[in-house]
Amino acid sequence: MSVRANPTVIGAFVLGAGIVLVAGLLFWGGTGLFRQKFRYVMYFDSAVTGLQKGAPVMYRGVRIGGVKDVQIRWGKSLVGVYVDMEPDSIRGVPPQDIPAAIQTAIKERSIRGQLRAQSFVTGVLYVALDEFPGAPIVLRSLDPSVLEMPTVPTDLEKWEAKLERLSDTIAELPLKEIAQSVLGTVEEARRILKSPHVASSLKSLDEGLVDARGLIRTVDTLAGNLNAQVGPLSGEAQATLKSAQATLAEAPALVQEARRVVAKIDAHVDPLLTSLEKTSNTFGVTLERAQVTLGGVDGTLSQDSPLGYELGQTMLDLRESVRALGSLADFLERNPNALIYGVRRPSANGR
Repeated sequence: MSVRANPTVIGAFVLGAGIVLVAGLLFWGGTGLFRQKFRYVMYFDSAVTGLQKGAPVMYRGVRIGGVKDVQIRWGKSLVGVYVDMEPDSIRGVPPQDIPAAIQTAIKERSIRGQLRAQSFVTGVLYVALDEFPGAPIVLRSLDPSVLEMPTVPTDLEKWEAKLERLSDTIAELPLKEIAQSVLGTVEEARRILKSPHVASSLKSLDEGLVDARGLIRTVDTLAGNLNAQVGPLSGEAQATLKSAQATLAEAPALVQEARRVVAKIDAHVDPLLTSLEKTSNTFGVTLERAQVTLGGVDGTLSQDSPLGYELGQTMLDLRESVRALGSLADFLERNPNALIYGVRRPSANGR
């Protein structure tokens, strides 16, 4: 006889299996229910139409979290967006150090939150984290229990602000006065164009254009003549250039020859200098000997020495003799017969 199964045991087994299956799905199925997350809040001073719970939080195109909640701050024009950062998507930093690393990135790398469109067709938004150098850190501090991420306006808001400033600038312009001034200028231009002076000026301008055409033709003719003369000159210039190049090509050989000559001269300079030095020394010795000899002659011929005294007397006698000879020559010139008759001439009777 077979044993009947206990329905209670079967039901308990099925219930336990279902609980284990659900727990496994929750823990390993990717729901993230038991994962560690870091919550941040961002405040936006604009409408967040298109941003829904579960929207991704992206950093450089990589999902690192999701939007947990969107709240409106009553009495303030701010919308609080709560996001959960998933440490599994961030590498290079231990999970427990991720909040400190994010705070450092906010201060040093200017990490800011910004709303961006996932699709311009649907208008669905997501939260983007990116670097905005120079962007100030603006913290609202409305929820001290949650870390706050500073934000920056969207690109659309920036363009809207620029358009608003441009619109305000245009609104401040005196458009009515500008329009009246433009109309007055147009009327004045019309009156000037209808004046006879303008007609005569246009006629003169036509004549000037005709003269300019003639001048241009003359210039073209001169240019043609110049081109005809430039050809031979260009040929001569090329020939001169080739000659100069050939001369320059010979320059290195000339430089080498000059170097060899200089080397030869340098080789003979030292012996020549030595010979000149020896000749100079010999000339110096000879000069000293000549000075000694002249000194001896000077001492011998001085008036104090006997030879010098006798030489002086001889010179005096010689001077007297020369003077007597001069007187005799003068006398003979006046009396040429004195050589025959003597000093006294003969008388008439022969005595």
